[in-house]
Amino acid sequence: MHALIVGNGEPPSRELFAELVAGKEHLLICADGGANTAAEYGYPPTFVIGDLDSLSAAARTAVPEDRQIPIPDQNATDMEKVLQHAVDSGVLSADLIGFTGRRTDHTLWNLSQLKRFGDRIRLRLLDDYCEIRVLEGSTRFRADPGQKLSLCPLAGPVSGINTKGLKWELRGESLGSGISNEVTASPVEIAVEEGDLLLVIQRDSAGGQVTLL
Repeated sequence: MHALIVGNGEPPSRELFAELVAGKEHLLICADGGANTAAEYGYPPTFVIGDLDSLSAAARTAVPEDRQIPIPDQNATDMEKVLQHAVDSGVLSADLIGFTGRRTDHTLWNLSQLKRFGDRIRLRLLDDYCEIRVLEGSTRFRADPGQKLSLCPLAGPVSGINTKGLKWELRGESLGSGISNEVTASPVEIAVEEGDLLLVIQRDSAGGQVTLL
C-alpha cells in the first residue's frame, strides 16, 4: 500500500500535488495542518493525524469526524505521529510533501525521521525543488543525463561509497560532508558499505524524474 503524506510546512505547488496523486491507488494522510493544503487543492484526506489544532474550518468540513484522529502526545511531532499511523495501517511506501520550508529546525528533524522509519516504510521526501531519500546498501535508479544530485551523510561519516553513472565517481571512498554531482549515464548505481547517505536530487535540473530499479 502506498500513501501520500502531507505536512504543515511550506505547501507544495498544485502541480506537484496533482503529479503525486495522479494515477495511483493510495491513502492521503495529513499531519494536522497539512489537511488545509489538501482541502484547498480539492483532495479530501483519508485521515488527519496530530494535535488537530491547526485545522482550518474548510479542512474540518472536508474530513469526516471519524477520520480525524487526535494524538495530543507532546513528546512526538506530527510527522512522527503520522508515520507511525502509516506503519500501523500497513503502508509500505510513502511520498512526503509539506515537510520542508518555513522552519529549518523542523526540516532537519524531519530528515532524521527518514532514517528512523526507513526500515519499516520506504520514504521519499519531496518539494518543488528536490526529492530526498536515504540510501543504505545498494541502489539503482534511472535518471536523465545532466540531472543534478548530491550525496550527503545523514549522521556522521559514510564509508565505502561506490558509484556508477555519475560525473565524479566514488571508488570505495568516505564522505564526511555533502558532495554535489551530476548524472552522465543511466541507470545510476550507488553502493554504501557503512553509514546512512542522503540522496538529494534536484527536480529543477535536466529531467527531474527518478525511477528506482
